[in-house]
Amino acid sequence: MSSFMQSSRSKEVSQFMRRGKDISKKHIQLLSEALINDDIQAPISSDHAVTDSTIPVFSDRLMMFQVSLLTSAGLGNYATAAAASQRSDLVLNYERLSLEVGRFGKDGVELMIKNKWMEEPPAAPDRDQLGKEK
Repeated sequence: MSSFMQSSRSKEVSQFMRRGKDISKKHIQLLSEALINDDIQAPISSDHAVTDSTIPVFSDRLMMFQVSLLTSAGLGNYATAAAASQRSDLVLNYERLSLEVGRFGKDGVELMIKNKWMEEPPAAPDRDQLGKEK
């Protein structure tokens, strides 16, 4: 998220990436605390390898699609972890974090649709609205 945030051409995409970075930091902190409380060393972040370059290497469209894929994978990981965990405290955290990631992912899809990088997915018709049109 850090590298995408600093190299994005679009202010909107950059702000979206910043939000993703903030969400990631919060999730890492929460889950690291659970490990440390059980005397397990938490892994280090890979952010130390991000350069200070602001030259775009990828298009905003490609970065958004990559983040969309990672967001979907993260949701799947949280769901699998919640289903397999026998610790209710962790299950509660996974569910809460999943909600936040889901909202982030939805906002990313809306940003991609707005920029015409993605078509709006088909949706069920609004039957109440159709009934009012007569």
